[in-house]
Amino acid sequence: MKSGLLASACACALLSLPVLAQSPPPRPLVLGHSSNIEAFIAQHDGNADGRLAWAEFETFRQQRFKATDANGDGSVDVEEYVREFEDRMRDEMERGRDDQVEQTRRRFVALDQDKDGQVSRPEFDASGERVWTQGQSVLSGKADAKSQQQKGGDAEAPAARRSNRLALPSSHTAAGFLALYDGNGDGAVLREEFDAARQAQFARTDRNSDGRLSQDEYLAEYEDRLDRHIATQTRGSDSQTRVRFGALDSDNNGRMSFAEYQASGKRSFDAADRNHDGTVDAADAKLPPPPRPERAANARPAGA
Repeated sequence: MKSGLLASACACALLSLPVLAQSPPPRPLVLGHSSNIEAFIAQHDGNADGRLAWAEFETFRQQRFKATDANGDGSVDVEEYVREFEDRMRDEMERGRDDQVEQTRRRFVALDQDKDGQVSRPEFDASGERVWTQGQSVLSGKADAKSQQQKGGDAEAPAARRSNRLALPSSHTAAGFLALYDGNGDGAVLREEFDAARQAQFARTDRNSDGRLSQDEYLAEYEDRLDRHIATQTRGSDSQTRVRFGALDSDNNGRMSFAEYQASGKRSFDAADRNHDGTVDAADAKLPPPPRPERAANARPAGA
């Protein structure tokens, strides 16, 4: 693991919180999650029954608040709030990084058609042909997919399809294919651009220049890109978290009470409980989200 880069990207998380009995188990780190019912339930559903009642949600929030209140004085200051969020972000990224690397390991095995432990240039190029064909297919279908989305469909789909925050661009999507191979940024990928990008990738990965890619080389190239991406994901998180604290601290005394913290939680729960029956479940996911109200200049954001 590229622990040095990961640690520097999340530097403020190095001061670990003490282990508390009340700390909730690791859950997905999701912001604005009341727009994604499945993610909202997954984050807060302690008994994993696929349903989230208010009492269960409130218990989770109490545990999270106590875990954030590192000195146990019954309130949370901005440094405690920032540290708890950064610790969760670091943990999520470490878990997500391991998953991404394992997927890359499996991709290498699939590319190594003759199973000699190396990806030859012909094997790499054969994969490139498949990527090219798939990329052109998703590009040609981009307008139709966008048009279909504008006409309607599953209101939950955009949020539900939100990718892992660590996932690098993929040729499986039009946006990913363009990010990888549209060298001049004109919204199209010519064969010359594609071939040049593939050539550069092979040369960058083949560190010993022997014309073949070992698994170590393949993983090292991917991990370098992944760690640069992690750095971009964590950049600015400290200042953003401080802004959220300021929004939650409604009396502006520099201390956040549980009542202030839970006021935000109540807004999130109510937004997720679309049929207003007191429980967030699959029935809510089938309903369209409520219209977003006009935000006044001094309005406070939902979510924490």
